[in-house]
Amino acid sequence: MTNVTWYKAKVVVGAQNGRQIGFPTVNLDPHILPSLMRQGIYSSTVIYKDKTYQGALYFGPRTLHKETVPILEIHILDFNKNIYGEEVTFSINSFIREIKSFSSMDELKKQIHKDIDDIKNKL
Repeated sequence: MTNVTWYKAKVVVGAQNGRQIGFPTVNLDPHILPSLMRQGIYSSTVIYKDKTYQGALYFGPRTLHKETVPILEIHILDFNKNIYGEEVTFSINSFIREIKSFSSMDELKKQIHKDIDDIKNKL
């Protein structure tokens, strides 16, 4: 039996980059994660208002914008609501891939599609 760690965090306003390319995310304070957590893409489970969703969690810097400070955001599958200021509970499930650098939004968008497909195939 595996132990699952659940985190609870308030949704904060992010840069809106995901929404602009069709992948809205909930942005969360990255400091709630363990300090030595490996940066990358993970599958996740998100609970919002007693309903469970699957998600693609990103923990790392915005490489397209050459930033170095890590962010924490989750694209919740089949979900598109404005929930700023509300709490979500989430777990981090399986590691999908390492952080990559992208030269364009189109390249990033293609990779996000692939990541989501990989996550759906693990369900």
